[in-house]
Amino acid sequence: MEFLDMYVVHKDERGVFYGITDKYSWGEINFIETREGTQRGKHYHKCTKELFYIIEGRIKIDVLNLVTKECHMFEAIPYMAFIIDPYEVHTFYTLEPSKWINMLSHKLDHVKPDIFKYEAP
Repeated sequence: MEFLDMYVVHKDERGVFYGITDKYSWGEINFIETREGTQRGKHYHKCTKELFYIIEGRIKIDVLNLVTKECHMFEAIPYMAFIIDPYEVHTFYTLEPSKWINMLSHKLDHVKPDIFKYEAP
């Protein structure tokens, strides 16, 4: 898992430009809107990295690395960006209505998707 700082922030009389990331290549970009009290995720990928950029709301996020067994729990808030690596189970619990951008390093293959549901042993 990797937390990101904006690679550039440019402010002028027009407003603000936030550079979310200049790392990696992204195969798919999505916008997600979720109601309060909803759970999303509880899965992992074997090859795909996922970048999340929170636009609005608060989200409790649990991350379990299946290789190292490391656990991370944090609250994501607007303007926060982070990357979930392969083999990291990620579960999102929306604490209030939330909106975010999601980028995948590989486009989802609908025939053989790189997405695996996780059930705790």
